[in-house]
Amino acid sequence: MFSDYWFLMRYAIVGACGGGIQTATLYTWVEFFHLEKYYIFGSIIGFCLALLVTFTLQKYWTFRDRAHSQLKKQFFFYTSIAITNLTLNIFFLHTSKVILEALGLDFFHIWYLIVQVGIVVLLAGLSFMANYLFTFNRNIPEKT
Repeated sequence: MFSDYWFLMRYAIVGACGGGIQTATLYTWVEFFHLEKYYIFGSIIGFCLALLVTFTLQKYWTFRDRAHSQLKKQFFFYTSIAITNLTLNIFFLHTSKVILEALGLDFFHIWYLIVQVGIVVLLAGLSFMANYLFTFNRNIPEKT
């Protein structure tokens, strides 16, 4: 029972790191580089950085998979799932911008960060199930 809990905690910790990387990159893009007009590119760059970090941590730490024989296949599935999430992230981020601005709110005041965090949390559950079932399906942690 405890190993299942710790397995989910490791997945969540890695996911939070990935979400943090993506959100921090978006924040840097908007707040320091002043590229509000191109905010989607900041989210994409953050996604790419997070993808590399989270795949490595999920494979070796969460799923405890040290084998290299399935590395390319796993990276393909992991990236496919992540790209689906990126597409949904961009759609939700842009839709939220349109809705919030229609309500008279300044999207780039703080709302873009709140929305981004919400999107990351929403997509985390979908990612877990897909990666558990497809990407690392042969590498379910052993019960201790």
